[in-house]
Parts: sequence; structure tokens; C-alpha cells
Amino acid sequence: MAVRLHDILKTGFVVIAVSSIFGGIVLMYVCSHGSCRFGTSLSLTRNTAAMINEYPFDVEGEDIIVFLHIQKTGGTKFGKHLVKNLNIKRPCDCIPRRKRCTCQRPNSTKTWLFSRYSLGWPCGLHADWTELHACVPGLISRHEGKRKKRKYLYITILREPVARCVSEFRCYQRGSTWKDALHKCNGRVPSKKELPPCYKGENWTDVTFPEFLNCSSNLAFNRQTRMLADLRLVGCYDSTVMPQKRRDEILLKSAKINLESMTYFALVEYQRESQYLFEKTLGMKFYRPFTQLSAEDTRAGALSANLDPQYVTRLEERNRLDIELYSFAKELFFKRLKHFKAIYGENSHYQH
Repeated sequence: MAVRLHDILKTGFVVIAVSSIFGGIVLMYVCSHGSCRFGTSLSLTRNTAAMINEYPFDVEGEDIIVFLHIQKTGGTKFGKHLVKNLNIKRPCDCIPRRKRCTCQRPNSTKTWLFSRYSLGWPCGLHADWTELHACVPGLISRHEGKRKKRKYLYITILREPVARCVSEFRCYQRGSTWKDALHKCNGRVPSKKELPPCYKGENWTDVTFPEFLNCSSNLAFNRQTRMLADLRLVGCYDSTVMPQKRRDEILLKSAKINLESMTYFALVEYQRESQYLFEKTLGMKFYRPFTQLSAEDTRAGALSANLDPQYVTRLEERNRLDIELYSFAKELFFKRLKHFKAIYGENSHYQH
């Protein structure tokens, strides 16, 4: 009996050991292909206090503000505010007719801002969260000649998804393509099979709205979610790694977590509130107030107003993740606004 029990235990141990080894091999294989499925461990902060970021930025210190610029969200205007409108000890040096400004700390030649208008696109055109986190620390260390412990304060700006997508459509019609964007993930760019182009030739100026909607690989759809998520969690641009529904769930959850952990984000529809939040969060003031354009004054406004309802419905379907992300962002935005108003007790003209 004792011998039989010993044999059973021995066999059980071997099975467990083999299973563990096999599981480890599978995990190593999956992870080596950039698709570690950690989505189940992702969790959002429910503690309101933990959602509030207040980080007085020391321009003379070591920390760096990193602006994640998503297309057609008002990022160009916001980026110019950062280099031309901040009231700081050593404002950025912006020479007329030059695209970039020199943004150096008061006590050195080191930069304090990573953005299009300070350094260009060194991590790729409109680099996303995945690209920036893989690129920025090493690039800054090489730029400054040494590795140093510092914080990277990520900021971004978001826009109502349907209007943003319509604006991107208009950009394609005018000849913009962003075809030089790398979309780098896990050390490589996606293949044409993973990310097939929506058009042939140099641009997509002749695109119709139905054609725009029918391209399944159109990066305009759910762009904000994709650019804020950690794409490594879903195998980058390899859609065969997992079912689409699971992929969408992980991308959305990751985008929410990353947005929540950002030092600051703005909403293009709430310019003055966004300015207020920036100034209270980072302790830096702007010289001039932000201005708010009405929806009708934007390039997408006229087209959106006359868009066939069936196209609006399809746009909403195509941008389902971005719509949910924006709803989450708007709720978080106004919680942060309420927090600072309660602290500073200022009379507010901001309305939710």
C-alpha cells in the first residue's frame, strides 16, 4: 500500500512538473511574440483621491514632460501653448519660420519638454504610448550623455471621437497620410499583412466616405484607444493572437489605465477648463487664455452637420472603443476639476 501511494505521488509530481514546464514554454513563446495576455490583471483605480494628480513641475530639476500627440485632437494648438505661452523662468526660444523651439532648463542646456515643437518626432511620427515608453528614456539618456533617475510626466489631449474621426477623413482628402508613422511595437514595425494600407499610391485624396468607412485596417477608427494602450498586451498589430472581442477589451482597459495614470490630460471641447487643470496640476501658468472654437468653426464641423445619419451610426460603431474611452475621460476630467475647485475655493464659470 505504501509503495503504491509512493508511486501515485511520484506520478502526480511528474505530471505537475511537466505541466509547469510546458506552461512556461508556452508563456515564453507567447511573450516572445509580444502577446503576453496580462489583460486579466489590469485594474482601474476606484479611489477618487488616487485619480487626482498634483505635481508641481520643477523646470530646473530632472523630470521631463512628455506630450503624447494624437492626430486631430487639437494637439498642434496645445503643443504651441507649451512652447510659446508658458510663463516660466526660461521660456522656450522660438525663432520665426522654424518649426522647433529650444526648450532648455534655466540652469543648463538640458531639455525639460519632449514634444513635436521642442524635439520633433525622434520616436516616430505621432508616436503612441507603446512607442514613447520604449523610446523616450533611452533617447533622453543619449541626448544628455548619461543615465539619470527621473520621472517622465506624460500628458495628452483627447477629442469627441466621431468629430475627431470626421476631421481625420477631411485630412486624408487634403492629402495628409501620416504614412511615415512607424507603429513600432516590441522592437519591430508591423508587416503589410498585419497592417494593410487603405489606399494605393501617394495619398488618399480621392477617398469617399463609404470607402473610408469600409477599410477594416483604417487607423482612424478607435485611434485614441489604440494610441493610449500598451499594444504589447495584444500582440501589437497581429490580430491572430486572440479573438477580436478579447483584444478590444484589453485595449480599452489598458487605455483607461494609462490615461488615468497620466500626470495630466486635456479635452479639446473644454479649453479653459483644460488650462485651469494644467496650471493647478503642474504649477505653471500660461500668459494667454486658451480659446474655445465652436464645433461649427472646426474643419469637420460643416461635414458632420450634413452627414447622412447612416454614416454617423457606422462611425459610432467603428469608434465604439473611443466613445467609451472618451466617456471615461470626461468623467475623470471633471472629477479632477472638482477636486481643485474644492481646494482653491475659486468661483467657477466652468459648467459640466
